[in-house]
Amino acid sequence: MATGGEFWGHDVKHFNGGLFDARPALPLTSADAGALLKAAKLDWSQVEPVIFGGLFESSLEAEVRGKRGAHFTGVQDIERVVEPVVMMDLLRQWDAVRTQARALVEDAEAQALQQEQDGSPRKAANTREKARLAAAKLVTGFQTHLGTVTVLDPACGSGNFLYVALKRLMDLEALVIAEAGLYGVGRFDLPPVVHPRQMLGIEIEEFAAELASVTLWIGFIQWNQAHGGYYQIPVLQTLSNIENRDALLNEDGSEAQWPAATYHTGNPPFLGNKKIRAKLGDAYLTQLRAVYNERVPGDADFVAYWPEKSRAQIEAGVTRRAGFVTTQAIRTGGSREVLGRILNTGGLFMAWQNEPWLQEGAAVRVSLFGFDDGSEPTRTVDGQPVEQINASLSGAEDARAAASLPENAGIAFQGPVKVGDFEIPGKLARSWLDAPNPDGVSNRDVLKPWVNGMDITRRPSDTWIIDFDVMSEAEASRYVLPFAYVEQHVRPAREKNKDKQRRTFWWRLGRSGSDLKRASAGLSRVLVTPRVAKHRLWVWVPAGTLPDSRVLAVTRDDDFTFGVLQSGIHEVWSLANSSEHGDGTEGGRPTYVAKDCFDPFPFPNPTDEQRAAVEKCARFVVTMREHLLAQDAKATLTGVYNDVVRLRAEPDATHPVTALVKAHADLDKAVAAAYGWDWPLSEDDVLARLLALNLERAATT
Repeated sequence: MATGGEFWGHDVKHFNGGLFDARPALPLTSADAGALLKAAKLDWSQVEPVIFGGLFESSLEAEVRGKRGAHFTGVQDIERVVEPVVMMDLLRQWDAVRTQARALVEDAEAQALQQEQDGSPRKAANTREKARLAAAKLVTGFQTHLGTVTVLDPACGSGNFLYVALKRLMDLEALVIAEAGLYGVGRFDLPPVVHPRQMLGIEIEEFAAELASVTLWIGFIQWNQAHGGYYQIPVLQTLSNIENRDALLNEDGSEAQWPAATYHTGNPPFLGNKKIRAKLGDAYLTQLRAVYNERVPGDADFVAYWPEKSRAQIEAGVTRRAGFVTTQAIRTGGSREVLGRILNTGGLFMAWQNEPWLQEGAAVRVSLFGFDDGSEPTRTVDGQPVEQINASLSGAEDARAAASLPENAGIAFQGPVKVGDFEIPGKLARSWLDAPNPDGVSNRDVLKPWVNGMDITRRPSDTWIIDFDVMSEAEASRYVLPFAYVEQHVRPAREKNKDKQRRTFWWRLGRSGSDLKRASAGLSRVLVTPRVAKHRLWVWVPAGTLPDSRVLAVTRDDDFTFGVLQSGIHEVWSLANSSEHGDGTEGGRPTYVAKDCFDPFPFPNPTDEQRAAVEKCARFVVTMREHLLAQDAKATLTGVYNDVVRLRAEPDATHPVTALVKAHADLDKAVAAAYGWDWPLSEDDVLARLLALNLERAATT
């Protein structure tokens, strides 16, 4: 294969390509040989080249795969980027050329007909010929242009994005050649010019870089064979346009430069900002942040560096358009600032905000987006036309532009982080409550009811937690039974923890939640909601209850606060400011984070009458929920709200949950009245009004 020649009576073509540089015979068992002979009898001529992406990913050791953030992208997702980023632009150019060429011929034909009527057939023929030549020049000139188009995937893996782009470019060239035939240009007078060398790639894994070349060649050869035959020797010519190197940093620590390209596309590595140091090392992260300090925030995900480099190339006029598949977190935190920079120097013209993605068997969420210098006149979000796209990859009001409000500070808290098996069954906890201790201290000091997300969305599990707060070991040991339990069930694992403080203070929760405890002191109850949930549900728990770290607590005990938070108005706001997790089978699960969803939320300033109306509706929502749950021991709050969603779409007056649907409708109307709004309003109107109110209040503080 490295040279071509005869083997066992068969003519083996000269393949070439970097994969065949080394020629040692592979060690084969008889079973291996049998499998190869069996496979060789199959017809591999139409093998789908994109399978190499999956083969490459599965060939990497799990450690390397995790370190690189490597992942396989399906053709459907690739096309959702390549089509609007590359092909929409080229097809628009081609349409303009084709229209101009046809107009030349049509105008000339009208002129020639008049010349024939005037008795000048020679002039008519000359007019037609000039127009034909001019049209042919336009069309063949566009084919030449296609031969200069380059597509860069700066994290190309096994080359699937480049393969799809190459195929589509060849499809377009075939249309151009066919159009040239209308103007007398024969097929053999206009040989194809689109070639794999126009597909540029950067890939840090050597094997993947070589595989990308093979993927391109197989796709190129298959396309040509399907469109009239194509043969070349060697079969796999060496491609220098796929570079095996880091896309962000050079070996000397300076910024890596990308080759000039017409378009950029790809799916850069998926590494969260908290994983970059662990995966790539302190030295790499330090240098990365130093080089990109003014352009990419320190808390941005690794994936954000690629769009920023593309943005810079577009701003410099080197590149026309770019599009990527990234983690959906690109819309939040420091990563979002990269999208903000894109909007400052250009524009986003395509976005899929939050799409399902399967990586290593785990369901995650991704965003797809395309951008340019701002010249693209059309914009779509999730396939629907919009007037503009903001840094949240939304066409609506950008609620993420809202500022945190001082009046909401110190109210909402994530529950403490346990870092150990501190929770115990309620029956055991209650048996310890009044158990005596040598120093006379009460176990009630350190035993507290505990609530996690499933306690809220399903049924309470009657679980308690041992919480020594910030006690010293000597103080904690006075509580004999709880301390003994923690010593047996928590200490062994905590003494192996990498965090020095958690090793040293093994009897304490990983985070004490002291802010939450201070804020809830003196209250009879607090509001809690699962941070990740299908429905945004708020419930009351006694103030002494300690929430899990996956639960958010709001330290207010009034019905008005509950009513506003449980209203559809706040839900619209929270969804606009939430990221999502899940496989997308039911739309994903929104994540409620205080700094994004609660802190910027502008509560209404009601009159006493308006407040009373909200409180009355809020109390009835709670009463109705409790009533429905009491009717069926297997009922859950999630199940009840599944019915709420269904009954809103398909009303059924005989269904018992209809009363809760009505209760929520009344609550929404009362909350809207507290804002001074007519009701109902569209979700876009709600967001626009809340954002305006937020910005107004933020400007006066």
